[in-house]
Amino acid sequence: MGIEKTGLQLGKEIIAWTRTSGRNLLAAKPVKVNTTGLRLVPHLEDDIVQISKQANRWTKNPNEYIPNCKIPNSQIPSHHIAAGKNPDIRDVADLRKGIVEDGEMFGGYQAIKLDKEFAKLTPLEKDCIGYRIVGRSNIAYKNMPFNVIEHAKIGDTVILDEGCAYAFQQENLISLNNYNLKNPMLEIIRIPKGARVSRNMEHGGEILMPRGAEYKLISKETVSNGTIKVVLEYILPKSKYPEDIREIRKIAEQHINSTDEFTRKYAQKILDEISSLQLMEVIDHVGVKLYINP
Repeated sequence: MGIEKTGLQLGKEIIAWTRTSGRNLLAAKPVKVNTTGLRLVPHLEDDIVQISKQANRWTKNPNEYIPNCKIPNSQIPSHHIAAGKNPDIRDVADLRKGIVEDGEMFGGYQAIKLDKEFAKLTPLEKDCIGYRIVGRSNIAYKNMPFNVIEHAKIGDTVILDEGCAYAFQQENLISLNNYNLKNPMLEIIRIPKGARVSRNMEHGGEILMPRGAEYKLISKETVSNGTIKVVLEYILPKSKYPEDIREIRKIAEQHINSTDEFTRKYAQKILDEISSLQLMEVIDHVGVKLYINP
């Protein structure tokens, strides 16, 4: 602390950082420093460029993070009705545990059909940000975000909803849509370029996240009005389809001959949907991974 400038005065110019006591390093003002003749200069330059990119990635004008909703295949067919499907889709969490008593098999079927829609989306053309606000409730799934954030640490990977969460493209749209919640949670969701999320101009601009989206917890704080403000960064999935499809398929196979007609019917529907995805198992140096081609 107390160091005013860091860098080396040698010859070739690259970007280094100015720092004053008590200031955040990533908020510091860049200065040019000469590094000609310095051994391992290419590596140093790469490191500094990476730091610079990360520091500036999410600090632009908010309007620069609004997605283009006119791009073909930017919205799933079920965008408007996903909220109605969510209660069934959330049952997948129970299905993965082998619970099939109350229609969980139907939830698995609905989930995979929705997965197929998300897989066909055109990936985001740039980094985007979504804004979501939720209120406390006695209903378990509605209160899940509060419970998860309360126990999570900065840097943790979190799932705040097993269903598909809606978000606004601009923060001011929350107030324009008359959300008046007591001590709510405001989620600021950083969505990296390449994400397959559904977007349209409904309610002024809306984003729909895929089911069971995983996020890295960047920060959390309680502001003066009692609102919990949370910054999350969406974790890009390793493949087009959720990794739990293999588990869902295995459970469906176990119930294909169930004595319960409803369970048997949707176990078969799940297997039919999955078979259409042309599953391929590929073995690499890590182990067996599931790749699904549309």
